[in-house]
Amino acid sequence: MRRRIHLFNGGLALLLVGGSLWVIPRLPARIPRHFGLGGTADAYWEATLLHWMLGPAIALVVVGLVYGAAWGIGRASGSINVPNQQQYDVLASAAKHVVGRDVQVFLYGTATAMLVVFGAAQWGTYQVATSATATLPGVVRGVILGVPVLLLGAAGGLAWWLPRRVRRLADDA
Repeated sequence: MRRRIHLFNGGLALLLVGGSLWVIPRLPARIPRHFGLGGTADAYWEATLLHWMLGPAIALVVVGLVYGAAWGIGRASGSINVPNQQQYDVLASAAKHVVGRDVQVFLYGTATAMLVVFGAAQWGTYQVATSATATLPGVVRGVILGVPVLLLGAAGGLAWWLPRRVRRLADDA
């Protein structure tokens, strides 16, 4: 399961970077650099390689940080902070590792969400840059606003579920 999500995230990252590099020859001289709350471009800059690839670069840094956090949890699952901390602290190392894997899976999903958001933003920026419209397509605005809301819901679900997982693991011990 984790291998598939790593491959999927790697594919999304390659698509974001590769797709961005592939469309560079088709960019106009100026590209949007900022969009207002309604999704309308309100600032532009020169279409340089640095300007165009800034979004994908930030995405890779964010995903790298999320993967770094997941890696750290895998190395020191006993040091994470969870609801029911006292129950968690007395769990056996193997049980703590189970909880750590659950948190890792959530973080890998977070990386997927970030890649989707950055990919949608890059695609939308390209659409605005190469068309007569100055407003992001509705689907892009939906993804940029909807995915973080879904991620917050998933985080709430994880916060609800983790104490139950810890309690079950403590009861089984």
